[in-house]
Amino acid sequence: MDQLTSAAWAALPWLIAGLGLVVVHAAVLLPRQPEPAPDVPDADTKPSYAQLTTWRLIAACLVICLACQPLLMTAPGAQRPAWLVWSSGFAVLATVDAVSTWIPRGLTRLCLIELAVGLGLGALVWGDASALLGAALGACALGAMFWALWRFGAGIGFADVRMAVGVGALTGSVSWDFLIMAVFAAAIIGALWGVIHRLVAGPGRVFAYAPALWAGPWVAQLAQHLA
Repeated sequence: MDQLTSAAWAALPWLIAGLGLVVVHAAVLLPRQPEPAPDVPDADTKPSYAQLTTWRLIAACLVICLACQPLLMTAPGAQRPAWLVWSSGFAVLATVDAVSTWIPRGLTRLCLIELAVGLGLGALVWGDASALLGAALGACALGAMFWALWRFGAGIGFADVRMAVGVGALTGSVSWDFLIMAVFAAAIIGALWGVIHRLVAGPGRVFAYAPALWAGPWVAQLAQHLA
């Protein structure tokens, strides 16, 4: 019981920080994001980011962040700030994509900066900089792979390329095996969701891939924890 109480108290600051970041990203920053240029395909049919900022979306992001906390606390201390960003800001990006198939460019860039700061902060506070090289290489490798997929018309948007950079940085900070596991998990989730979406919405309809990219590292973390 004492160990459980101690673990709960240790997790509380991370939970408060995560929920606070969700509110900042979903309630404060999202409705202020600039809209796509009028010449962008389908830009005239998308709901505005202000319209997407509803209490339901914010509540969903808070619940998602809360559900991520047990896995977040299993991460090594030096990597935990990065997982905190993944459970909050990036969760908002994935949720926005899920409900609209659009991801705000400015907010994505901010989340990538926050992820980099989280990795740097973890290295500084815990005195472990070994993850930084892996994060940089992972971001470059996965970003380049998804850029090539986007460039040659594999059916993904450039927002997914930015999201892949985040996946590469987060998982590359753990190990290459972890990165591969996360990408494999994301591919399976994305394929299953694509099939379901095609059956429900019909062929030719755009579906969100960012949620699968966001979920991949969590599945890998769960698999590693259970192994």
